[in-house]
Order: sequence, then structure tokens, then C-alpha cells
Amino acid sequence: MNKLIQDLLERRELLRLLISQVETELKTCPNGHLHLRTSHNYTQFYKTFEHEGIIERTYLGSSQKELVEKLARKEYLERLIKEMKIEIADIERFLAKDTLLRSNNVFSNFREEKRNLIEPLLLDDETYARRWQNQPYDPYLEYPEALVYPTKRGELVRSKSEAMMADVYFELNIPYKYECPIILSNGEVLHDDFTVLHVTERKEYYHEHLGLLDDPRYLIKNMKKLDLYRRNGIYVGKNLILTHEIRESPFNVNVFRRNTMEMFGIHP
Repeated sequence: MNKLIQDLLERRELLRLLISQVETELKTCPNGHLHLRTSHNYTQFYKTFEHEGIIERTYLGSSQKELVEKLARKEYLERLIKEMKIEIADIERFLAKDTLLRSNNVFSNFREEKRNLIEPLLLDDETYARRWQNQPYDPYLEYPEALVYPTKRGELVRSKSEAMMADVYFELNIPYKYECPIILSNGEVLHDDFTVLHVTERKEYYHEHLGLLDDPRYLIKNMKKLDLYRRNGIYVGKNLILTHEIRESPFNVNVFRRNTMEMFGIHP
């Protein structure tokens, strides 16, 4: 549903842009309209023009091909702009505030006591994100002594870069889980750095940060991990966010913030 809404919003903006362009072009079109008369498989072109209630018709010969083409294009543009305006009106009726999320809001409009008794079929974005965030999971328990860097959400992570990433997600109101387990098809369990939720898409993304690429052993270990991800349908371009840094090129939080905002459709 949310993908449909986003597609409709983008379609509306495209139509609005095209209408503006067509209206500008129509101002340059010649007066009158194109009329066709076909006889014995031969088509003649005429320009029709209304003047003081009288329809005047002028024959357009072969030497006036350019005018014929302009009048044909004018008719196309006039029909196109009419249909585009109708389509925009249809989209806006669908997206009207009183109908847009009525079905999604049914559950959230119940009293809490009743919500606790119901398993909903549709959820509004806020409720969906909260339920996703509150799902319990078993965190990564090895090397707890490395959890020393605080985040704005009040948890501890293993590096300064991870703390900056967590704070970006938190500040942008993007739900995330730190070191959440991923169960692979063979039953093996991996823990990514972050699992994040694209709320409007209702889609999970896995985020791995490669922070020690200068270390050959670290690099080999994580290349094997990424290979396991790929075998299980997790890869860049689909559902994997991959960031990295080396000593000569440290993590740039401003670039990360900008890329994250673009990916999640967040405007400044």
C-alpha cells in the first residue's frame, strides 16, 4: 500500500510538470484545428477556424505540411492535457486525507484494552514501526567489554563510528536494532551491525560497517561473512547497506547522513 502511495505521488508530480510544459507549448501553437477528409484512399487536410460563430475551413496543400503537423500536435497536446488533469484529480481523490489511511488507522483508533485482544491485518506506519522496534531479540553476547561507546538512544556500541551511525538513525527517526541476529538458511546465526526499517516500504535493511579494512585478518573474516549474506539473498543493491573506513580514509558521518536521507526519502 505504501509503495502504491509513493508511486501515485511521483506520478502526480510528473503529470504536473508535463502540464506546465504542455501549457507553455500550446501558447505557441497556431490558431485553428485540423480537419481530415478521406475519399478514395486519399486524405485531404483542412484548417478549421471559428470566427463570430461561423466555422471557416481552409484547404492545406502539400506545401503547408509544417502547419498540418503543428495542428496535429496541437490536437494531441489538448487531448493530453485534458486527460492528465483528469488523472491528477483521480489521484488526489484517492490520496485525500479522509480516505488515504482509513483502513490502516482502524486498529490504532481502538482503545488500548481492545488493541491488546486483536491481531491487526493493517497498521499505520507509526504503530508498525513501534511494534517492529519492540520485538525482542537475542543480542550478540561475545566481547561485552567492547561495548563502551554511548549513543543518543542510551545504548552502548563497539566503536565511535557505530555510535555516529546509530545517532544518525535515531535523529532521522529511522527504527534500528543493534547487532540483531540473522538466521541463515542452514541454521547458522550471524549478527549484523544494524538492522534498520524502511517504514513506508515495510522493508528491513541490513547494515554492515567494515571499520578495520587495514587489518588483513579482519578483511578476510568479513569477506567470508559477506559471501554468506549473498548466498542468503542479502547483498548491496537489494537489502544490504555497506559502509567502510581505513586509517587514511576515516568514516564521514556527514556523507552517511546525506546518503541515508536520500535512501529513506527524508527531505531536509
